[in-house]
Amino acid sequence: MCLAVAGRIVSVHVEAGAAHDDPLGRCAEVDFGGVCQRVSLACLEDARVGDRVLVHVGLALCVVTEQGP
Repeated sequence: MCLAVAGRIVSVHVEAGAAHDDPLGRCAEVDFGGVCQRVSLACLEDARVGDRVLVHVGLALCVVTEQGP
């Protein structure tokens, strides 16, 4: 069984040394109810500040809306 946790994107940035248009270099600070962690956005090219995302092992898997993933 896998566990994914929902959090809200606080900021989006590109990792040092990565090309600005390289999706593998996109990261975000994600707030999990007061605890912020750096998360990879490699799978979510359209994720933006304010989006809620499901995160598993440091990788944002999908954007979650009120209707669901």
